[in-house]
Amino acid sequence: MVILSFNRLQRLTIQFVLIIVVTIAMVFGWGAIAHSQLPSLPTAASNNPHKPPKGVTRLGEYEIADVNSPLDKNLLFKVVSPTVFNRDEPPEGSLPVEVRAEEITQRLMRALDRANKAKQTPIISVATLNNRLILQLNDDQTTHSLRLVTVTEPDADYYGKTLEELAQEWQKILQAEVERIERLFSPQVLSQRVGQALQISIGLVLGSVVFWFLRRTLIRKQTVLQARYQEHIAEAKQSAVKRSQAIDTSEPEAHTIADGRSQFLEIIQRQFTLKRQLGIYSFLTLLLFWAFILVWYIGIVVIISRVPYLMRWSTDALARPLALLIIWFFISVVIRIGKSLIDYITDVWTTHPSLPLSEMQRIALRAATVSGALKGLITFVFITFGILRTLDIFNVPTSSILAGGAVIGIAISLGSQSLMKDLVNGCLILLEDQFAVGDVIEIGNKSGLVENLNLRVTQLRNGEGKLITIPNSNITDVNNLTRLWSRVDFSIVVAYENDPKQVLEILRQVSQQLYSEPEWRDRLPELPEVLGIDDLSHTGMLVRVWIKTAAMEQWRVGREFRLRVRLAFEANNIEIGRPQRISYNTNLDGSSSSLS
Repeated sequence: MVILSFNRLQRLTIQFVLIIVVTIAMVFGWGAIAHSQLPSLPTAASNNPHKPPKGVTRLGEYEIADVNSPLDKNLLFKVVSPTVFNRDEPPEGSLPVEVRAEEITQRLMRALDRANKAKQTPIISVATLNNRLILQLNDDQTTHSLRLVTVTEPDADYYGKTLEELAQEWQKILQAEVERIERLFSPQVLSQRVGQALQISIGLVLGSVVFWFLRRTLIRKQTVLQARYQEHIAEAKQSAVKRSQAIDTSEPEAHTIADGRSQFLEIIQRQFTLKRQLGIYSFLTLLLFWAFILVWYIGIVVIISRVPYLMRWSTDALARPLALLIIWFFISVVIRIGKSLIDYITDVWTTHPSLPLSEMQRIALRAATVSGALKGLITFVFITFGILRTLDIFNVPTSSILAGGAVIGIAISLGSQSLMKDLVNGCLILLEDQFAVGDVIEIGNKSGLVENLNLRVTQLRNGEGKLITIPNSNITDVNNLTRLWSRVDFSIVVAYENDPKQVLEILRQVSQQLYSEPEWRDRLPELPEVLGIDDLSHTGMLVRVWIKTAAMEQWRVGREFRLRVRLAFEANNIEIGRPQRISYNTNLDGSSSSLS
């Protein structure tokens, strides 16, 4: 037990560590890391050259792009450039606005590095270069000023200000940003925020331990309920197929049909009660998992937004990761609710009070396959939707993926036609209720008890104990010998010397006696019907009796009825028919005689 507990503890610990790593990677991995080179212009192969790229707004003759802070990517101001209608062939001397914005961002990154190294606060000043107003950074590290932004006529026209007024406004914005950077990277503030990040990290670890204990408790209860649920499933299956055994039992029939029906209903009700409890614990485990992810996500986002060296990824941490968490949380909850609804509908379908016992047993054994197929379909549909939404968040063209998937699907379907036929025919068998687990059927020249049924194959157990596996696509004609009720078609040939009325009366007496006994009454829904003489031949008179029985009881009732008929015929000197043989003997005088 100690070894098992240690192994389980080790496995759960590894799972939590993996979740933490994935969460951290999800936050950090999607941050756009700046590079020193300028971005290349989009090509016509990937984007429409006449459409502005993402992040660029087109207003007639102008295009606008954002310039963000190099520290945490907050918006500082907007820059404007003349519209470029074809980015594959831009006009000579023009610079697309997204390239200009990226160039300014890279210069601000360099300004951030210089501000961190400077002993005094750098100064943002307005200067003139080649008759154009520029904003530049001056510090005590070098005598060479760093040009940051060139104020252009389109910028002033867009803001409705003169070049000097706009330059003064941007100078104030950049000076405030430089002072903020210097303040955040000061040793006192930096140590304080790093300490806060460590406290948050410790809190996340302690919270993870609490989540781990809660999850362990839920899993332990789920394991106990799952074991009880499997026991009830086995009990229900045993109750459904026990009548298929063609051997006599020494145990007397102590229950009536109503008692057996109520007992089966009680088993099914307990089974679905346990299933609902399992569903509740599973839903709580799911919520606990997402609560764990959410706590770590919030903690990491707070740490990123507090530590200056990590603040550049704070905006990215609140964009795609949050959208993905919302999408997959919604999908997981919808899948869980869908499965619970399927279980509820299955419960109502299985425990219908107006159905006979045999039909409830059939539905109970059939419901597992149907509900499993529906749950798989719901899971597949919503996970596919989640994958497409995830690709859409990453700007991956889903239309081309769907087109390629359709081509691959057609190729796979052409290469596996037999498998598709099996699945389609399996669905039809379940929907039409042609047969179910526990039925005795005949398929072609094969027959036996249905032991397993899924969407692909049907497995039969014949009288010799052989397990026969038949693909569902090969099932065309099915003879169900145990659907709702069964019948013994009893026929016997008696000799002509017997009194026909006496023979029929003896058969009626045997039928009445069998029907009146409590041991056999629950197996015989109605009194056996003596049809009469069906045929006359050289062997004798063919007498037929129809005996309607409960499902799966025709073999046992048939054996008992034949035994009683044999004893009754012997007691009343009724002779069984036999072929008539005629021989001819010719005498010497030419006469002939016959014997029969």
